Amino acid sequence: MRLILNSILAAFLLTAAAYNPAAAESPAAQPVADDAKTSGNAQQTSSKETAPEGTPMDEISMDEGELDTSAPVQYADPQTQNPSMNQQLAPLSKTLMINTTKLAMPLEQVGNSITVIPCAQIQQMQATSLTEVLRSVPGVDILQNGSMGGTTSIFMRGMNSEHTLIMIDGVRLNDPISPGRSFNFLDQISPDAVERVEVMRGPQGPLYGTDGLGGVINIITRRSEGNKPSISGRVLAGSYGTLQEDVSASGNLGEKLKSFVHFTRQDSRGFSSAGSRYGNHEPDGFHNTSLMGRVEYTPIRRWTLDATTNYSRARIGLDNGGGFGQDDPNYTSVNRVFTLSGGSKLKLMKDKFEQITRLTFTDLDRSNRNNVDPDHPFDSELSHYRGKVFTLDSQNNFYLHRTNTLTAGLNMQHEWGSSDNRFAGSFFGFPYISQSEFSTRSITNLAFYAQDHIQLWNRWFTTLGFRSDHNNRFGHYNTYRVASSYILRETGTTFKGSFGTGFKAPTVYQLYSNYSGNTQLNPETSLGWDVGMEQALLKNRVQLGATVFQNQIKNMIQAYPPLYLYQNISRARTQGIETYLTSQPFRNVQIRASYTYTDTKNLSSAASGDAYSGDPLLRRPRNKFSINLNYQPHRKVNVNLDITHIGKRSDLDFVTYPALQVKLAAFTLVNLAVSYDVTKNINVFGKLVNILDTPYELAKGYAMPRFSAYGGLRLAL
Repeated sequence: MRLILNSILAAFLLTAAAYNPAAAESPAAQPVADDAKTSGNAQQTSSKETAPEGTPMDEISMDEGELDTSAPVQYADPQTQNPSMNQQLAPLSKTLMINTTKLAMPLEQVGNSITVIPCAQIQQMQATSLTEVLRSVPGVDILQNGSMGGTTSIFMRGMNSEHTLIMIDGVRLNDPISPGRSFNFLDQISPDAVERVEVMRGPQGPLYGTDGLGGVINIITRRSEGNKPSISGRVLAGSYGTLQEDVSASGNLGEKLKSFVHFTRQDSRGFSSAGSRYGNHEPDGFHNTSLMGRVEYTPIRRWTLDATTNYSRARIGLDNGGGFGQDDPNYTSVNRVFTLSGGSKLKLMKDKFEQITRLTFTDLDRSNRNNVDPDHPFDSELSHYRGKVFTLDSQNNFYLHRTNTLTAGLNMQHEWGSSDNRFAGSFFGFPYISQSEFSTRSITNLAFYAQDHIQLWNRWFTTLGFRSDHNNRFGHYNTYRVASSYILRETGTTFKGSFGTGFKAPTVYQLYSNYSGNTQLNPETSLGWDVGMEQALLKNRVQLGATVFQNQIKNMIQAYPPLYLYQNISRARTQGIETYLTSQPFRNVQIRASYTYTDTKNLSSAASGDAYSGDPLLRRPRNKFSINLNYQPHRKVNVNLDITHIGKRSDLDFVTYPALQVKLAAFTLVNLAVSYDVTKNINVFGKLVNILDTPYELAKGYAMPRFSAYGGLRLAL
């Protein structure tokens, strides 16, 4: 019935789009000179014109980027821009305003290693999930346990997944009640709602405090696209019983009030996460509903108020694990994510001072249920985890001189969580029952941060950062960071590097878990650096770069037998090389390629109980290569070929006891996406995933999609 209703809706929208008089009279959707461009390291750029050094933010248009972390990529005339249709490629540039740096600045001035993935690239790939989008980013490794919605880990430069801070429009998403405060709801964010993704690698302690040891991923959602009301939609269907609908609407009331809303419904029958090659065949489905919205109000010229919200609820099928005998027909998880953010931005003193206040709230709720069944007569689970985070940030920007901008701010973060778990099972034939719960526990952190951005001769850009955190559980901790870039404009050469520290506070679970909690824990700490060079050739038609990096992590929190008590006893080192190349040999052809070499080592002593001391860290490939070819044979047609190769890596086989260390085989994925503009308002697309039908595993025992096909259409009114 739902498929029939969707077909009727699609037919209605098609008819309306085909006979929309306003659409027929409007100019053809033009490639956005700033949005359709991608540069080295998959970086998106805007126009070649950039604001003069030290220009106050009021003199930089909204399209060039605001300090607000939700600022969009610059568009051409919004009335002629249709973000859902094919966009032609454009020359490469480096003046896109980057917002993850707290102080919005052009890409070329950022000394950190950063990758920006714009909506044009996401649509060219016809990405069905953000995990697919992030997989090709240099230095980033994605791991997923089985079918869509399965546990997802993001390793940045070889560091743990909980060492990556995930944000959406500047709102923290890391779950305070998960053991490591990681984020595991990436599939609940539709790529169709995303304006761009900024990935900043390296310790980011001075900017964001806890969690950003390895780096930060900021997902920036779309906003109002013009002065006239508009609506757009997408319907996608395909393998594994997949059906997804996206609807977006925007409208402005004059120049003062802007609004945007996006709705997504995702359904997939899925496949057995435990792997059919191991005799498991019960599919693990994914059913998700999400809604996000944004309102911006400008009562006077130099004062802007905004509010954003995101809500999603997913029901996910799970298995007991990966491998032989791990199928479970009634193991499910319900994940709910809710975020709310409100901000104020006020400019005074002839735009020499800018005050930004932002309040954010995140509510994460997970419930797992697993009743007994004929195959598991003793196994059951009923668990509930709930975590909340409230943040208040007051940021003050002082535009002291055209060569110097000083930022100073205060940040307060309060997080709390609770859990209730009931497990039953059997161990070598002996049944057991386990119950654990702790009432609401909380952590409060107060911080002062300062950042100085210096520009000299329009060539040398340096950012100095410092932050002092006071945590009511472990006390004080200070972090710092220096990032610099120097541009030889005569040769198109850029030298850049950064050096900084980061920390990760113990989580609510690590402190208070009845199983292994330890209230005497100290924060994990890291020190990292990177040095790189970028080179533009042939009038920016070719860009290439290489970066060398290293991270040292100390006081890592682990729990080892026989006590399984969380302790600060682990150490690790990660180092490697990130390289990239982008080329636009012809106006309608663009090539993006990257290679990452990652060397990791567990530096924990054998005396700590770590059986893998001296070994490479688990699940980190030493070699990763990706290449993306985008070709537009006609202004209405786009063809995208994406190839990713992941090298061998170590993992543990938990089907055996004790778990044995194994090697996961290298694999290559090939995806092909094609789209066609039927009219100015209608676009049809199709995608083939894993064309080679490669059997592969990202985690031992867990299956991943084989050859599959998807197709659909986009509409804009």
